[in-house]
Amino acid sequence: MNKLINHIKSFIQKHKTLFIVLAVLKFLIKVGIILFLFTKAKSATAQTANQLLREGNKLYKQEKYNNATESYAKALQKAPKDVRAYFNQGDAFYRLNELDKSKEMFDAVAKSSKDMDIQARAFYNVGNIQYKQQKYSESAKSYKESLKRNPKDMDAKYNLMMALAKIKQNKNGGGGNDKNQDKNKNDKNQQQNKNQQNKNQNNQQQQQNNQQDKNQQQKNQPQQGQMSKEQAEQLLKAMSAEESKLQKELAKKKGKPENVKTQKDW
Repeated sequence: MNKLINHIKSFIQKHKTLFIVLAVLKFLIKVGIILFLFTKAKSATAQTANQLLREGNKLYKQEKYNNATESYAKALQKAPKDVRAYFNQGDAFYRLNELDKSKEMFDAVAKSSKDMDIQARAFYNVGNIQYKQQKYSESAKSYKESLKRNPKDMDAKYNLMMALAKIKQNKNGGGGNDKNQDKNKNDKNQQQNKNQQNKNQNNQQQQQNNQQDKNQQQKNQPQQGQMSKEQAEQLLKAMSAEESKLQKELAKKKGKPENVKTQKDW
């Protein structure tokens, strides 16, 4: 028996390196199995998140926005760093007019995404939310942030001009309270009455001028097909006044935007 034990010891000493290699291989095999199982579980989780994301997108297209938000929320539980789920969740909340929640989602996208185009779209949508909330100064800042990341975005440029126009409009008295509005209304009525009086006086003066012109024309009638110097001057004045009036109307229309370009999807 002792002879057998000594024989085994001798064999181990002679093949010590082999036993060490076998032990290392055994350890590596165990580690490999653990990593394989972990990767497989992670892949299954990611696949489930993708399935929930696709389900949410399908519901969104069907305009079932409440159901879509539920799917996106479940997807975020499976994959908390999935930018797509945050972005699409923000879109769904916007459609439900839950603007604060929508902004929270797009803010998360802008902070976490490293893709400049995705950041630009997120800031653009934040700008739209703020514009809808009548926070025009904040809206303008968000559109500028969007344009920093995508200077060629014509929609962002357009919406920025809309926001700036609203800011200018409010500074000029467009955003007053009811008391100021009543005061402005009274002032406007007084101005209209004054304008009407001036108009009546101008009409009387015009009638007198027309009568004088008529008497002058009878006294010194031009040849048929020609225009007197006085008539030419009056026509030029009328055309100039009409052109000035048209330019003012166009300026007023340009200064009062109503709608911004719509949200940008993923």
